[in-house]
Amino acid sequence: MPDKQNLSIYAGDDYAADVIVTSSDGEPADLTGYTAQSQIRTSVSDTSPDGVAQFSCSIAGNIVTIVLTHDVTKLLTRSTYYWDLQIIDSLGWITTLLAGQVSVSKEITKLYATA
Repeated sequence: MPDKQNLSIYAGDDYAADVIVTSSDGEPADLTGYTAQSQIRTSVSDTSPDGVAQFSCSIAGNIVTIVLTHDVTKLLTRSTYYWDLQIIDSLGWITTLLAGQVSVSKEITKLYATA
């Protein structure tokens, strides 16, 4: 079972979080050869292949970093969504680490910087 982790996102802001993965004995997990994937969906029964949003995921050591850009978070129009984070080993074995609700606060300022 994944651990429960709810997220709070402010629409229109960039969002990033680090997830530190440890083994059952509390030591840093060896994530060599692993990839990660994470999506936001309107409900746990949403079967759309793309969901509402997909996090950009990277792994360095035993830390999984998930990122959503402001271009993505500004499209989150509901107040509540659902998400999870999975890691996949080199053989394709999927383990869901975290899952929970995503609470979205509406942005006030709607001026976006251009890069």
